[in-house]
Amino acid sequence: MAILRVFQSIENDVWKLTFVNDADALSDTDRKKMKQFGEPEIEVGGVYLEAAPDEFTLPTKSVKIRSDFPFVQSFDSKSEPFDVNTQTKVEAYRDEIVSRFSTALVDLRNTVDTFSGEKTYTV
Repeated sequence: MAILRVFQSIENDVWKLTFVNDADALSDTDRKKMKQFGEPEIEVGGVYLEAAPDEFTLPTKSVKIRSDFPFVQSFDSKSEPFDVNTQTKVEAYRDEIVSRFSTALVDLRNTVDTFSGEKTYTV
């Protein structure tokens, strides 16, 4: 089990999302899998709302779901493309990051160790 908290605020026309992976809520199984297979990364940039009127692009950037959190993304509602339909864009971004975070954990949990164990050879 894991808990991803998203804190949302607006200050001086800047919409801010703070994504926090609650380290205390991370299960021992998830911790062990991360130690064994590495910490999952998610892309936090790219194209959002693709092919929709509110489509926007953020620079490519990968973050590790444990060591790079909390992760903060800000959107200046005075600047393009966030000067129009700001809430729609910020909420779409939030929902996509939550989805990517969830997918990364599901993929990690489904990773099977096919290496460990004894191999016996007759010579």
